[in-house]
Parts: sequence; structure tokens; C-alpha cells
Amino acid sequence: MVVGTHGPGLRDRPDRPRMRRRRPAAAAVALAVLFSVPALVTAGPAQAAPQAGRAQPAAAPANDVLAGLVDLLGRLIPLPPPAADGAPASLVTRVSASTVKVSGLACGRRLSGSGFSPAPDTIVTNAHVVAGTTSVQVLRPDGRSLPASVRIFDPDRDLAVLSVPGLGQPSLGLASAVVGETGAVFGHPRGQVPLEVSSARVVRRVTADLGDIYDGPAGPRQLLVLSSDLEPGDSGAPLVNSSGRVIGVAFATATLRRSTAFAVASEELAPVLAQPRTRAVGTGPCIG
Repeated sequence: MVVGTHGPGLRDRPDRPRMRRRRPAAAAVALAVLFSVPALVTAGPAQAAPQAGRAQPAAAPANDVLAGLVDLLGRLIPLPPPAADGAPASLVTRVSASTVKVSGLACGRRLSGSGFSPAPDTIVTNAHVVAGTTSVQVLRPDGRSLPASVRIFDPDRDLAVLSVPGLGQPSLGLASAVVGETGAVFGHPRGQVPLEVSSARVVRRVTADLGDIYDGPAGPRQLLVLSSDLEPGDSGAPLVNSSGRVIGVAFATATLRRSTAFAVASEELAPVLAQPRTRAVGTGPCIG
């Protein structure tokens, strides 16, 4: 799993997003998917809004293909450091208003990840964030917790679409990533409630067959290799460009090369959003 600390943030202003600063490199020995952040759930009703600091990160199954990709890129392409912090305040405010923290109950654990709104009353996150869940909630930036239902569950692309009646958040448009451009990831690392903004640079676009989230067969998908410091809990977070349009969905990080992360390219999200979403669907078995 990824081990790290949060960068300095606006600790005296918990209602505002934190800008994450670059951390020093740390030794690591494994690849970790930015898995949802689970915590043991006691008997009784689930809390509507999970408390920050209560969740513990879960280790994800290693993916040999992704690990090989990291090694290959490391040999062929020296990855630059993440872009300097300092996304314009107007961009941070606009994108933050369209983000949520996603949480759910799965096999006796509370899972937590990130998400964003691409359309009215709709949230996108990773499929592995809601895999095996029996109930799902989203936490808006203003602290309101709303029930959600999974309408699309795509374990091959690692994407899920949720319906959230009354969400009332502005929508983010999609765009194609350009290699070399800088942007930002808006997520909830380690399951913390305050939103955190991480600088990101698109280093490479690749097409690879990683298998599905259960390590089963799947088809090739378009991925973005990022220079960015991400952590468990950032799963499902939007990667936006300088115009505030979503160019990818964060899903993994490589501990063998700190500050290397991965996102599902927006080209994979567009056909998922085009599918009918008339009823709730199953979310498969739990992971790990």
C-alpha cells in the first residue's frame, strides 16, 4: 500500500480545499491501486458522514501489467517532478463545487473514495470504490450527505456512475488530455473529509490491457501516466486541465516510483456516460 503523509494544508480553514505540496521521495517495494479507504464498521446504523481520520487504507492486489509499465517508463522516460502548486483560486472554487467524497458499506467495511459530477444528479467514481457495496452515500463539500445508487458498474474500465437525487452540484465537462499539460487532481486522500488539491502533469498516454478490477480478463483501455503525489482515497478523483474540464479519473499510483500515478482517460468515460441509467445495478463481489 502507499505510505505517506499529507502535505501542509489550510488546517485552520477545514471548509476549504487543501493544496498538496510535493513530498520528498520515499523508498517503496510494491505497486498499489488507489484503493478505497476502508474502516471496520460496528453494529448499528452507518454514519451518514464518515469522520476524517477514522478510515484505514487498504492494500490493493498488485497488477503485474501496471508494475511492468512503471518499470518500462522508468527506464525509457525520466518522469519529471509534479507541477508546482498554485492552481488559480477561481479554478479550485469551481471544480471543488462539483466534487464529493464517496463512501459505502461492503462486506463489513466502510469504503471511501472520491468522485465528481459530470451531469445533474450524477457522480462518477472508480468501480473499485463501490465494489460489493450494499449502500452508498456521497458527502458534498458543504457537509450534506446524500444517498446514492449505482447505475453503471464497469469493472473492466474501473468506472462507476451513481445517481444522487437532489445532488444540486454544477457539472464538469470532459476534454482530451494533452501530453505535457499540467492540471490538478481533486480528491480525499486517506479518506479525509477536507478536499485536497494535488498538482499533476500528464507524462504519457498509453493503451494497455490491465484486466478488470478482479484481475480477470478485460480489453485494452486508454490510460494517462501522471507525475503527481496521490494516495489511497484519491480513487475516483477528477483530473482536470487548466480550463477545469475533466481529462481523466485517478485510479492508481506506483510506490516503486513515488509521484507516479495513473488515471483512466476521459475517452473511456464518455461511452460509459452514454449508457442507459434507468435503474440500480449490482456492484459485484467485494475486493480483497
